[in-house]
Amino acid sequence: MKLALGTVQFGLDYGVSNTQGQVCPEEVNRILTFAKQQGINTLDTAPAYGNSEEVLGKTGLATQFDIISKIPALNDSNIHVEQYVKASLQQLKIEKLNAVLFHHADDIISSIHAKNRFDALVKLKEQEKINKIGVSVYSPEQLEFCIKKHPIDIVQLPLNCLDQRFINTGMLDKLLDRNIEIHCRSVFLQGLLLMNPKNLSSCFSPFIKYFQHFSDTAKLLNVTPLSLALAIGHQSSNIDKMVIGCCNTKQLSEIITANAAAKKIKEDLSSLSCDDENLIIPSNWH
Repeated sequence: MKLALGTVQFGLDYGVSNTQGQVCPEEVNRILTFAKQQGINTLDTAPAYGNSEEVLGKTGLATQFDIISKIPALNDSNIHVEQYVKASLQQLKIEKLNAVLFHHADDIISSIHAKNRFDALVKLKEQEKINKIGVSVYSPEQLEFCIKKHPIDIVQLPLNCLDQRFINTGMLDKLLDRNIEIHCRSVFLQGLLLMNPKNLSSCFSPFIKYFQHFSDTAKLLNVTPLSLALAIGHQSSNIDKMVIGCCNTKQLSEIITANAAAKKIKEDLSSLSCDDENLIIPSNWH
């Protein structure tokens, strides 16, 4: 299945539209069991996601999934990345990670320790502690630098109906040419695309036309906003996984149902794109 399960809600109260807070351990168990039954085989986690890795490890179900974790922000510190991988393996109670990503691309772009950090993961790959080495990026420019400097196996990048930068710049095609696996996140723009435009916070008032256009398009196509949001990932055959989050099994069931409908949406979605980085980049929200 093209869906991968993000686990940030398992360790933090995360998301602009999240009204339920951090998911309790009992519900995490139910979500993981249901996800596996439905054919979801990949989990996305990170030490930066609160106690998400610890929660996953305590379920005893982590061994049933391919797990992707991330190296936290390193800045210019000379911390050995092996420490983070070892800690993640211990917390998750598994022997091997499917992939390890650098959570902050600048750590392997501009840092004086960039080569040593990447080489450390190469050694862990040779020792069969990890399968793939990658990076989480925020812009096409960051990605361009990363793939020029390092032999990346996998990339995680933001993509949704409003944020189509990686499509419009041709970066997805470049990744395909290099045989780099592509995972996209922020498909729902932290849930904003699933909300009624009238219920959005006043800080998004300058961008209401984009949300209204998205809502009107869903009505025109006779699909739910959830299906329309997921369609962007299916329209690009280059995308290997879409990382989605949920707070309970009901939400996950709704996403899986909507995902089936999303595959059938063939209409051109380029008109939904927005270039204003004050909207499409959550770190710019106020």
